[in-house]
Amino acid sequence: MRQLPSERGKEEQAKAQMHYGYVVHGITIASCLIALAAPVLILSFPGANLLNPNLIFGAIFEGQSPYEIWLSAGVQFEPGDFWGLFWNGLFAPDGFAMFGIVLGCSSALWALLPSAWSYAKEKNALYLWISVFIVFLILLAMTGIINMAG
Repeated sequence: MRQLPSERGKEEQAKAQMHYGYVVHGITIASCLIALAAPVLILSFPGANLLNPNLIFGAIFEGQSPYEIWLSAGVQFEPGDFWGLFWNGLFAPDGFAMFGIVLGCSSALWALLPSAWSYAKEKNALYLWISVFIVFLILLAMTGIINMAG
């Protein structure tokens, strides 16, 4: 039997895929709104920032090394200690910007959780374990245990 043009493309999506899409969509919108607001806050309150943008930009435009830039900012930062910097500066305007970046970059992690739950309810073991494995890889990457930089 031939389908009408209005009926084409109305195949049912898997619930796990719908959950994944809804979560990624919501988190992406939220992180984009944070990305719009954060620079205004950072430049409006430069003294309240963890890293004063005037000092950072000045050091960058002078051609200083990354180590010298961190020193001029007045923040003790060791490579690989992003989470220490993130949690210590979370309520500063630039900490709000970091939160938006972390939220947007981790959207796959948060979206895979309800998706994996759907696969578990459907008793789809293969996709459930693939989802759990990818969540595990994302968590390892976020902690810095594994990275693409080597």
